[in-house]
Amino acid sequence: MLDVSLDTHLNTFHLSLEFCAEIGKTTVLLGESGAGKTTVLRLLAGLLHPQKGHITLDERIYYDSERRIVVPPQERPFGYVFQDYVLFPHLSVFENVAFGLRAQHLSRQLICQRVSTVLEQVRLVGLEQRRPAQLSGGQQQRVAIARALVLQPQLLLLDEPLAALDVQTRREVRQELRRLLGETGITTVMVTHQYLEALLFGHQILVLDHGSLIQQGGQHELRDTPRSAYVAELVGTNFFCGRIIGYETNTMCIIQLPYTSLHNGAVEIVATLREHSMTESVPSIGDEAYVVIDPHSITLHRTPPEGSARNILCGKIIHILPENGRVRVGIQMNNASSTAPLIAEITQTSAARMELHDGQIVYATFKATEASAYT
Repeated sequence: MLDVSLDTHLNTFHLSLEFCAEIGKTTVLLGESGAGKTTVLRLLAGLLHPQKGHITLDERIYYDSERRIVVPPQERPFGYVFQDYVLFPHLSVFENVAFGLRAQHLSRQLICQRVSTVLEQVRLVGLEQRRPAQLSGGQQQRVAIARALVLQPQLLLLDEPLAALDVQTRREVRQELRRLLGETGITTVMVTHQYLEALLFGHQILVLDHGSLIQQGGQHELRDTPRSAYVAELVGTNFFCGRIIGYETNTMCIIQLPYTSLHNGAVEIVATLREHSMTESVPSIGDEAYVVIDPHSITLHRTPPEGSARNILCGKIIHILPENGRVRVGIQMNNASSTAPLIAEITQTSAARMELHDGQIVYATFKATEASAYT
Protein backbone atom coordinates (compact mmCIF):
# COMPACT_ATOMS: atom_id res chain seq x y z
CA MET A 1 0.00 0.00 0.00
CA LEU A 2 1.18 3.51 -0.84
CA ASP A 3 0.16 5.79 2.04
CA VAL A 4 0.62 9.52 1.45
CA SER A 5 -0.10 12.61 3.53
CA LEU A 6 1.25 15.94 2.27
CA ASP A 7 0.91 19.45 3.62
CA THR A 8 3.15 22.24 2.43
CA HIS A 9 3.27 25.89 1.37
CA LEU A 10 5.14 26.99 -1.76
CA ASN A 11 5.08 30.79 -1.70
CA THR A 12 1.33 31.56 -1.79
CA PHE A 13 0.35 28.05 -2.92
CA HIS A 14 -0.91 25.62 -0.27
CA LEU A 15 -1.01 21.91 -1.01
CA SER A 16 -2.81 19.58 1.37
CA LEU A 17 -4.03 16.07 0.59
CA GLU A 18 -4.04 12.49 1.81
CA PHE A 19 -4.54 9.31 -0.18
CA CYS A 20 -3.76 5.61 -0.32
CA ALA A 21 -3.06 3.57 -3.45
CA GLU A 22 -3.15 -0.16 -4.03
CA ILE A 23 0.03 -1.97 -4.93
CA GLY A 24 0.18 -2.82 -8.62
CA LYS A 25 -2.57 -0.33 -9.55
CA THR A 26 -2.52 3.07 -11.24
CA THR A 27 -3.68 6.16 -9.37
CA VAL A 28 -4.37 9.19 -11.56
CA LEU A 29 -4.06 12.79 -10.38
CA LEU A 30 -6.52 14.78 -12.47
CA GLY A 31 -6.85 18.55 -12.50
CA GLU A 32 -6.30 21.79 -14.36
CA SER A 33 -2.93 23.51 -14.71
CA GLY A 34 -1.86 24.90 -11.36
CA ALA A 35 -3.88 22.37 -9.35
CA GLY A 36 -0.73 20.93 -7.76
CA LYS A 37 -0.46 17.64 -9.66
CA THR A 38 3.22 17.87 -10.60
CA THR A 39 4.05 19.20 -7.14
CA VAL A 40 2.66 15.97 -5.67
CA LEU A 41 4.95 13.91 -7.92
CA ARG A 42 7.99 16.00 -6.96
CA LEU A 43 7.16 15.56 -3.29
CA LEU A 44 6.80 11.80 -3.75
CA ALA A 45 10.10 11.63 -5.61
CA GLY A 46 11.90 13.60 -2.89
CA LEU A 47 12.73 16.52 -5.20
CA LEU A 48 10.69 18.66 -2.78
CA HIS A 49 9.90 18.07 0.88
CA PRO A 50 6.54 18.85 2.50
CA GLN A 51 6.45 20.78 5.74
CA LYS A 52 4.23 18.10 7.28
CA GLY A 53 3.22 14.60 6.31
CA HIS A 54 4.49 11.15 5.46
CA ILE A 55 5.19 8.90 2.46
CA THR A 56 5.12 5.14 3.04
CA LEU A 57 5.30 2.34 0.48
CA ASP A 58 5.01 -1.31 1.47
CA GLU A 59 5.46 -0.28 5.12
CA ARG A 60 8.80 1.37 4.39
CA ILE A 61 8.93 5.06 5.34
CA TYR A 62 10.49 7.44 2.81
CA TYR A 63 9.40 10.63 4.51
CA ASP A 64 7.95 11.39 7.93
CA SER A 65 8.01 14.91 9.29
CA GLU A 66 7.28 13.86 12.88
CA ARG A 67 10.01 11.22 12.97
CA ARG A 68 12.33 13.41 10.89
CA ILE A 69 12.87 10.67 8.32
CA VAL A 70 13.93 11.93 4.88
CA VAL A 71 15.17 9.38 2.34
CA PRO A 72 17.03 11.26 -0.46
CA PRO A 73 15.71 10.94 -4.04
CA GLN A 74 18.54 8.72 -5.26
CA GLU A 75 17.78 6.18 -2.54
CA ARG A 76 14.07 5.94 -3.25
CA PRO A 77 13.13 3.03 -5.54
CA PHE A 78 10.95 5.32 -7.60
CA GLY A 79 11.00 5.86 -11.36
CA TYR A 80 10.12 9.33 -12.68
CA VAL A 81 9.08 10.08 -16.28
CA PHE A 82 9.05 13.83 -16.86
CA GLN A 83 6.60 15.56 -19.16
CA ASP A 84 9.31 16.54 -21.66
CA TYR A 85 11.16 13.21 -21.23
CA VAL A 86 14.57 14.88 -20.49
CA LEU A 87 16.55 12.51 -22.72
CA PHE A 88 20.28 13.11 -23.21
CA PRO A 89 20.54 14.26 -26.87
CA HIS A 90 24.18 13.13 -27.28
CA LEU A 91 23.53 9.59 -26.03
CA SER A 92 22.06 6.65 -27.93
CA VAL A 93 18.83 4.94 -26.91
CA PHE A 94 20.85 2.21 -25.21
CA GLU A 95 23.01 4.68 -23.26
CA ASN A 96 20.01 6.80 -22.26
CA VAL A 97 18.30 3.75 -20.79
CA ALA A 98 21.51 2.47 -19.20
CA PHE A 99 22.42 5.80 -17.59
CA GLY A 100 20.90 5.07 -14.19
CA LEU A 101 22.35 1.58 -14.08
CA ARG A 102 25.86 2.87 -14.77
CA ALA A 103 25.41 5.30 -11.89
CA GLN A 104 24.82 2.23 -9.70
CA HIS A 105 28.15 0.77 -10.91
CA LEU A 106 26.59 -2.48 -12.09
CA SER A 107 28.55 -4.89 -14.27
CA ARG A 108 28.55 -4.46 -18.05
CA GLN A 109 26.86 -7.85 -18.46
CA LEU A 110 24.03 -7.04 -16.06
CA ILE A 111 23.52 -3.62 -17.65
CA CYS A 112 23.26 -5.14 -21.13
CA GLN A 113 20.86 -7.79 -19.90
CA ARG A 114 18.50 -5.39 -18.13
CA VAL A 115 18.55 -2.78 -20.91
CA SER A 116 17.83 -5.42 -23.56
CA THR A 117 14.92 -6.77 -21.50
CA VAL A 118 13.28 -3.40 -20.99
CA LEU A 119 13.79 -2.32 -24.63
CA GLU A 120 11.94 -5.45 -25.65
CA GLN A 121 9.15 -4.58 -23.19
CA VAL A 122 8.69 -1.14 -24.74
CA ARG A 123 9.18 -2.46 -28.28
CA LEU A 124 12.32 -0.51 -29.17
CA VAL A 125 14.48 -3.45 -30.20
CA GLY A 126 16.61 -2.46 -33.22
CA LEU A 127 16.75 1.24 -32.27
CA GLU A 128 19.47 0.88 -29.62
CA GLN A 129 22.04 3.06 -31.42
CA ARG A 130 19.76 5.89 -32.51
CA ARG A 131 19.92 9.31 -30.89
CA PRO A 132 16.75 11.00 -29.55
CA ALA A 133 16.64 13.39 -32.52
CA GLN A 134 16.31 10.36 -34.82
CA LEU A 135 13.22 9.09 -33.02
CA SER A 136 9.53 9.95 -33.29
CA GLY A 137 7.75 11.54 -30.34
CA GLY A 138 6.20 8.22 -29.39
CA GLN A 139 9.56 6.46 -29.52
CA GLN A 140 11.14 9.15 -27.32
CA GLN A 141 8.39 8.67 -24.80
CA ARG A 142 9.04 4.94 -24.71
CA VAL A 143 12.75 5.56 -24.16
CA ALA A 144 11.90 7.76 -21.16
CA ILE A 145 9.66 5.03 -19.76
CA ALA A 146 12.32 2.38 -20.39
CA ARG A 147 14.89 4.48 -18.54
CA ALA A 148 12.58 4.54 -15.53
CA LEU A 149 11.60 0.85 -15.71
CA VAL A 150 15.16 -0.46 -16.11
CA LEU A 151 15.84 0.59 -12.51
CA GLN A 152 13.10 -1.85 -11.46
CA PRO A 153 11.28 0.77 -9.35
CA GLN A 154 8.63 -0.08 -6.78
CA LEU A 155 6.75 3.10 -7.71
CA LEU A 156 6.47 4.73 -11.15
CA LEU A 157 5.69 8.45 -11.38
CA LEU A 158 4.36 9.68 -14.74
CA ASP A 159 4.00 13.42 -15.32
CA GLU A 160 1.64 14.05 -18.28
CA PRO A 161 3.37 11.25 -20.22
CA LEU A 162 1.30 11.80 -23.38
CA ALA A 163 1.05 15.59 -23.40
CA ALA A 164 3.90 16.22 -25.85
CA LEU A 165 2.45 13.93 -28.53
CA ASP A 166 0.17 14.77 -31.43
CA VAL A 167 -3.35 13.36 -31.41
CA GLN A 168 -2.71 10.29 -33.55
CA THR A 169 0.55 9.38 -31.82
CA ARG A 170 -1.05 9.91 -28.41
CA ARG A 171 -3.76 7.40 -29.30
CA GLU A 172 -1.20 4.78 -30.33
CA VAL A 173 1.15 5.32 -27.39
CA ARG A 174 -1.76 5.37 -24.94
CA GLN A 175 -2.56 1.78 -25.80
CA GLU A 176 1.10 0.80 -25.55
CA LEU A 177 1.41 2.41 -22.13
CA ARG A 178 -1.73 0.68 -20.86
CA ARG A 179 -0.35 -2.65 -22.05
CA LEU A 180 3.01 -1.97 -20.43
CA LEU A 181 1.58 -0.98 -17.05
CA GLY A 182 -0.69 -4.00 -17.12
CA GLU A 183 2.14 -6.39 -17.91
CA THR A 184 4.61 -5.00 -15.38
CA GLY A 185 2.04 -4.67 -12.58
CA ILE A 186 3.96 -1.72 -11.18
CA THR A 187 2.38 0.69 -8.70
CA THR A 188 1.94 3.95 -10.62
CA VAL A 189 0.94 7.54 -9.89
CA MET A 190 0.10 9.36 -13.11
CA VAL A 191 -0.65 13.04 -13.69
CA THR A 192 -2.99 14.22 -16.44
CA HIS A 193 -5.54 16.91 -17.22
CA GLN A 194 -7.28 14.69 -19.78
CA TYR A 195 -10.41 13.01 -18.45
CA LEU A 196 -10.25 10.25 -21.06
CA GLU A 197 -6.75 9.30 -19.93
CA ALA A 198 -7.88 9.29 -16.32
CA LEU A 199 -10.65 6.85 -17.26
CA LEU A 200 -8.36 4.62 -19.30
CA PHE A 201 -5.53 4.39 -16.76
CA GLY A 202 -6.97 5.12 -13.35
CA HIS A 203 -8.01 2.38 -10.99
CA GLN A 204 -8.43 5.35 -8.65
CA ILE A 205 -8.84 8.97 -9.75
CA LEU A 206 -7.95 11.89 -7.48
CA VAL A 207 -9.26 15.28 -8.60
CA LEU A 208 -7.15 18.21 -7.43
CA ASP A 209 -8.07 21.88 -7.42
CA HIS A 210 -5.79 24.61 -6.06
CA GLY A 211 -3.82 22.15 -3.96
CA SER A 212 -6.82 20.37 -2.43
CA LEU A 213 -8.36 16.98 -3.11
CA ILE A 214 -11.94 17.77 -4.09
CA GLN A 215 -13.05 14.28 -5.13
CA GLN A 216 -11.73 10.75 -5.47
CA GLY A 217 -13.05 7.45 -6.68
CA GLY A 218 -13.49 5.41 -9.84
CA GLN A 219 -14.96 6.55 -13.12
CA HIS A 220 -18.51 5.70 -11.99
CA GLU A 221 -18.29 7.92 -8.90
CA LEU A 222 -17.01 10.85 -10.93
CA ARG A 223 -19.59 10.38 -13.66
CA ASP A 224 -22.62 9.80 -11.42
CA THR A 225 -21.87 12.10 -8.47
CA PRO A 226 -19.53 14.95 -9.45
CA ARG A 227 -18.85 17.34 -6.59
CA SER A 228 -17.57 20.33 -8.51
CA ALA A 229 -18.33 22.15 -11.73
CA TYR A 230 -14.88 21.15 -12.97
CA VAL A 231 -15.58 17.41 -12.64
CA ALA A 232 -19.08 17.82 -14.08
CA GLU A 233 -17.69 19.57 -17.15
CA LEU A 234 -15.15 16.79 -17.60
CA VAL A 235 -17.83 14.08 -17.54
CA GLY A 236 -20.18 16.12 -19.74
CA THR A 237 -23.08 16.85 -17.42
CA ASN A 238 -24.70 19.96 -15.98
CA PHE A 239 -24.02 20.65 -12.33
CA PHE A 240 -25.61 22.87 -9.70
CA CYS A 241 -24.93 23.32 -6.02
CA GLY A 242 -27.58 24.76 -3.70
CA ARG A 243 -29.53 24.13 -0.52
CA ILE A 244 -32.62 22.03 0.12
CA ILE A 245 -35.53 24.30 1.06
CA GLY A 246 -38.35 21.77 1.00
CA TYR A 247 -39.82 18.48 -0.15
CA GLU A 248 -42.71 17.83 -2.54
CA THR A 249 -42.64 14.08 -1.88
CA ASN A 250 -40.33 11.71 -0.03
CA THR A 251 -38.09 11.54 -3.09
CA MET A 252 -38.70 14.94 -4.70
CA CYS A 253 -36.88 17.89 -3.15
CA ILE A 254 -36.74 21.62 -3.87
CA ILE A 255 -33.26 23.11 -4.12
CA GLN A 256 -32.56 26.82 -4.14
CA LEU A 257 -29.59 27.95 -6.22
CA PRO A 258 -27.28 30.79 -5.10
CA TYR A 259 -28.24 33.25 -7.83
CA THR A 260 -31.30 35.01 -9.19
CA SER A 261 -33.47 34.66 -12.27
CA LEU A 262 -33.99 37.11 -15.10
CA HIS A 263 -36.68 38.80 -13.02
CA ASN A 264 -34.49 38.86 -9.87
CA GLY A 265 -36.40 36.10 -8.15
CA ALA A 266 -34.69 33.15 -6.49
CA VAL A 267 -33.93 30.20 -8.75
CA GLU A 268 -35.30 26.88 -7.55
CA ILE A 269 -34.97 23.39 -9.00
CA VAL A 270 -37.24 20.44 -8.25
CA ALA A 271 -35.13 17.29 -8.42
CA THR A 272 -35.35 13.59 -7.67
CA LEU A 273 -33.32 12.62 -4.63
CA ARG A 274 -30.89 9.75 -5.14
CA GLU A 275 -31.65 6.61 -3.19
CA HIS A 276 -30.04 6.53 0.25
CA SER A 277 -28.81 3.40 1.94
CA MET A 278 -30.52 2.18 5.08
CA THR A 279 -27.70 3.65 7.19
CA GLU A 280 -28.02 7.14 5.68
CA SER A 281 -30.53 9.69 6.86
CA VAL A 282 -32.64 11.71 4.44
CA PRO A 283 -31.11 15.18 3.90
CA SER A 284 -32.58 17.91 6.07
CA ILE A 285 -33.94 21.31 5.14
CA GLY A 286 -30.95 23.64 4.79
CA ASP A 287 -28.50 20.90 3.80
CA GLU A 288 -26.22 21.56 0.86
CA ALA A 289 -27.12 19.45 -2.18
CA TYR A 290 -25.84 18.83 -5.68
CA VAL A 291 -27.90 18.42 -8.84
CA VAL A 292 -26.84 16.94 -12.18
CA ILE A 293 -28.82 17.12 -15.43
CA ASP A 294 -27.90 15.42 -18.68
CA PRO A 295 -27.65 17.96 -21.56
CA HIS A 296 -29.90 15.65 -23.63
CA SER A 297 -32.70 16.12 -21.07
CA ILE A 298 -32.96 19.88 -21.62
CA THR A 299 -35.46 21.47 -24.02
CA LEU A 300 -34.96 25.04 -25.25
CA HIS A 301 -37.62 27.67 -25.93
CA ARG A 302 -37.38 31.14 -27.42
CA THR A 303 -40.27 32.42 -25.26
CA PRO A 304 -41.47 31.51 -21.76
CA PRO A 305 -42.89 27.99 -22.11
CA GLU A 306 -46.50 27.24 -21.40
CA GLY A 307 -47.68 24.16 -19.59
CA SER A 308 -46.62 22.34 -16.47
CA ALA A 309 -42.83 22.31 -16.79
CA ARG A 310 -41.45 22.01 -13.23
CA ASN A 311 -38.06 23.48 -13.97
CA ILE A 312 -37.58 26.59 -16.08
CA LEU A 313 -34.23 28.37 -16.25
CA CYS A 314 -33.50 31.47 -18.28
CA GLY A 315 -30.23 32.74 -19.65
CA LYS A 316 -28.19 34.08 -22.56
CA ILE A 317 -26.58 31.89 -25.22
CA ILE A 318 -22.80 32.24 -25.09
CA HIS A 319 -21.83 29.57 -27.62
CA ILE A 320 -23.34 27.18 -30.17
CA LEU A 321 -21.15 24.21 -31.10
CA PRO A 322 -22.01 21.49 -33.66
CA GLU A 323 -20.86 18.13 -32.30
CA ASN A 324 -21.42 14.59 -33.59
CA GLY A 325 -24.47 15.50 -35.62
CA ARG A 326 -26.08 17.50 -32.81
CA VAL A 327 -25.67 21.00 -31.40
CA ARG A 328 -24.38 21.89 -27.93
CA VAL A 329 -25.74 25.21 -26.70
CA GLY A 330 -24.04 26.97 -23.79
CA ILE A 331 -26.31 29.22 -21.74
CA GLN A 332 -25.04 31.64 -19.10
CA MET A 333 -27.54 31.95 -16.28
CA ASN A 334 -28.53 35.43 -15.17
CA ASN A 335 -26.36 36.83 -12.33
CA ALA A 336 -24.29 33.66 -12.37
CA SER A 337 -21.19 34.66 -14.31
CA SER A 338 -18.97 32.70 -11.92
CA THR A 339 -20.69 29.37 -12.61
CA ALA A 340 -20.24 27.03 -15.55
CA PRO A 341 -22.80 27.57 -18.31
CA LEU A 342 -25.83 25.34 -18.61
CA ILE A 343 -25.35 22.99 -21.58
CA ALA A 344 -28.27 21.81 -23.70
CA GLU A 345 -27.73 19.28 -26.47
CA ILE A 346 -30.36 19.48 -29.21
CA THR A 347 -30.78 18.35 -32.80
CA GLN A 348 -29.52 20.41 -35.69
CA THR A 349 -33.10 20.66 -36.95
CA SER A 350 -34.27 22.20 -33.66
CA ALA A 351 -31.36 24.65 -33.61
CA ALA A 352 -32.11 25.76 -37.18
CA ARG A 353 -35.86 26.05 -36.53
CA MET A 354 -35.28 28.25 -33.48
CA GLU A 355 -32.69 30.36 -35.34
CA LEU A 356 -30.43 30.32 -32.31
CA HIS A 357 -27.57 32.79 -32.11
CA ASP A 358 -25.04 34.09 -29.59
CA GLY A 359 -26.47 36.63 -27.15
CA GLN A 360 -30.03 35.36 -27.53
CA ILE A 361 -32.17 34.95 -24.39
CA VAL A 362 -33.64 31.44 -24.16
CA TYR A 363 -35.59 29.37 -21.68
CA ALA A 364 -34.44 25.87 -20.70
CA THR A 365 -36.84 23.31 -19.27
CA PHE A 366 -36.34 19.82 -17.87
CA LYS A 367 -38.39 17.35 -15.86
CA ALA A 368 -37.90 16.86 -12.13
CA THR A 369 -37.28 13.18 -12.86
CA GLU A 370 -34.39 14.15 -15.14
CA ALA A 371 -32.68 16.20 -12.42
CA SER A 372 -30.78 13.97 -10.00
CA ALA A 373 -30.04 15.36 -6.51
CA TYR A 374 -27.60 14.05 -3.90
CA THR A 375 -25.74 15.31 -0.84
